[in-house]
Amino acid sequence: MHRFPNPSSTIDNFVAVFVATFEQCQDQVFDLDDVVRATVQANLATSSGHMGETAISRSTRKDRSRDPLYNQMKMYAELFRSLGWMRSTQSSALRFVFTLLGRQLVEAKRDWRPIFGETALGIAYPSHVLNVQHDHQIRPFAALLRTMRACNDGLTRDEMILGPLSASSDRTTDDFYSIAARVAAVRDDRTALNDALVDLSQELNIQINTMRNYTRWPLAVMQTLGWTRKEREPGSRREIHRLTALGMQTADRIASSVDIRADQVDELPFEQRRSLSRHVHFLMLDRSGFDVASTGYSLSAEEALLRRALRALRVTHDQPILYSPFQSLSIEDSLAVFPPTESPRERLHPLEAREGTTVGRGSRDHLFVAPVLVPQAPDAGDELDELRNELRSYKDAASSLGAAARSFAMSRERDTQAEFYPLVAQLLSLLGFPSSVSRVGVNYQRWDGSVELSGYTAPIEIKSPTEETYVSTKAVRQAIENKVILLARGGLPTTRELTSLIVGYQIPRERGELSTLIDDVYTAFGFNIGVLDLPTLCALAIRSVTESVTVDQDQLSHLRGFLHV
Repeated sequence: MHRFPNPSSTIDNFVAVFVATFEQCQDQVFDLDDVVRATVQANLATSSGHMGETAISRSTRKDRSRDPLYNQMKMYAELFRSLGWMRSTQSSALRFVFTLLGRQLVEAKRDWRPIFGETALGIAYPSHVLNVQHDHQIRPFAALLRTMRACNDGLTRDEMILGPLSASSDRTTDDFYSIAARVAAVRDDRTALNDALVDLSQELNIQINTMRNYTRWPLAVMQTLGWTRKEREPGSRREIHRLTALGMQTADRIASSVDIRADQVDELPFEQRRSLSRHVHFLMLDRSGFDVASTGYSLSAEEALLRRALRALRVTHDQPILYSPFQSLSIEDSLAVFPPTESPRERLHPLEAREGTTVGRGSRDHLFVAPVLVPQAPDAGDELDELRNELRSYKDAASSLGAAARSFAMSRERDTQAEFYPLVAQLLSLLGFPSSVSRVGVNYQRWDGSVELSGYTAPIEIKSPTEETYVSTKAVRQAIENKVILLARGGLPTTRELTSLIVGYQIPRERGELSTLIDDVYTAFGFNIGVLDLPTLCALAIRSVTESVTVDQDQLSHLRGFLHV
């Protein structure tokens, strides 16, 4: 049986989650934690009855398989990928970029239903997109609509389970008739239907209620798109999902189209794959209400290649085609067919260049990262008790966490290196990250301090308030030097991806030059430069002392930009 995830959401909310994530992460390679943050910040998800950062804190677990928000977003991400709106990177299945199709869905704004419907019909398995290579060869939504059309324009949920969603193939006419025949065989015999459902449950080793749960998302999609409506069978409590006029029209269009699958397109030379993919994509946009003429796309430039592709597929030029390139092509082909564009205000990062995303010069929002908090085990050591008590006293005397952190920072505004550097190490140690200050005069330790993160050592460039009040580009250059020396000379376990930290008294109000340099360093060298100021570090330490939480180690160890409370 095809198993659609069920993220427990309306389709309107489902689309809103995607749009919120796009708005936060459109120019980045991002992960599930980024999806969680974007969703929570848009007030589209809660945890334990809480919203905002508290929701993230309440949800976050060291064992991610038990993290409610993380796992809910994992289901969203799988469906977003199925729809072709975003895809995994070549390096990791859990790091993502948005596709051109995803951008176009966002551009549709309130009129997203037509393009959503096209992408739902585009889902087909096996798939390069999800790397699903099982034996089932099925286009689920198309099979559902066609089976409903053949079965008096409607199916119950259990009939969907027994028929199209459990079919091994829908690629031939005989395959399709066997699906409809299986439904017809049990339609008028409730006992036979229930027995067949029990047999399927035992065969798949899946509970019946679980199988029914797999139908929730496709049923919600079809109803939201206006393809189906629910009816109560006369004299029965059973609900039947009946095709609307639009649903019948869509089913008839599918039946008259040539259904092309990924394995067929894989056999074509690349130039023909490209011409076919671009042709069908722009036809899909036209059906979805986009002004295709404004794109400047010209079919005539690839007419000869398209005709060769259609002849190889045994399709006449005037036949409608059911095929979605963003849901069928490999990552390499997708990038080559729909290459990312650059503008004077945009350029590609090395990793993102491989993944096909752009980073805007004028947009640095991705560098301002809210801390992800996780539970912290109590520390039995007493060497930091004096600092703990001091932090508690500031918290008790202040009206808020921010006020307490600012007051503490103001009390240290005249600190020299001798006072400020050990303070930074103590605050990081208080958060559960063993830290130390380098010895003066030791040439091979050019960094001011170091911190243990995820079993490795990250160098720290520290700037006391008497050296510079605001973190400057000079600190970034020295953080680069720290990283290079540590990688070249060794002596401490580290990795290239591990952040090179800067801890200063205060982040400047105008951060454009600093932000640009941090991005440039990542572009040129692949180094993550992470920045914390004293108020942020103090606020985190206060929460550690009073709430037994700390910043997520994985986040801090790969921080790029500013960790900002």
